[in-house]
Amino acid sequence: MLRRTTLDRPLELLLTTRARQALDLAEQEARALRHARVTADHLLKGLARLGEGVAVMALSGLGRDLTVTRAQETGADLDHVVEQARREAAGLGHRYIGTEHLLLGLLHEESMAAALGVDLPRTRAQVIRVLQGKAR
Repeated sequence: MLRRTTLDRPLELLLTTRARQALDLAEQEARALRHARVTADHLLKGLARLGEGVAVMALSGLGRDLTVTRAQETGADLDHVVEQARREAAGLGHRYIGTEHLLLGLLHEESMAAALGVDLPRTRAQVIRVLQGKAR
């Protein structure tokens, strides 16, 4: 039942403060660039600007730094990424969507995984280690 609750609840009720901040920063990035819509590229930049949270800790544990990532503009759909984040949260049994879920959602886009130099399964495992306090 937990999985269904996470998948069915309105997004606004699921986002953590940091995840909401990352999405707000993504929107600011899009506006600053005068882009008509917010994309996954902007979310990646938003997470980098936020500079904190489980996503940043997980990537750091994998030897990656969001602030130096140079992704090519992919135009990947943000709604798709957020839906994947929702599914990742549900799959992990979480009742919230945090920066870690947004990161995992981004990694469903091959271009994002390539830009970050990580893969989805390894990053998911690192996220779990961070959440359990077992990150190296």
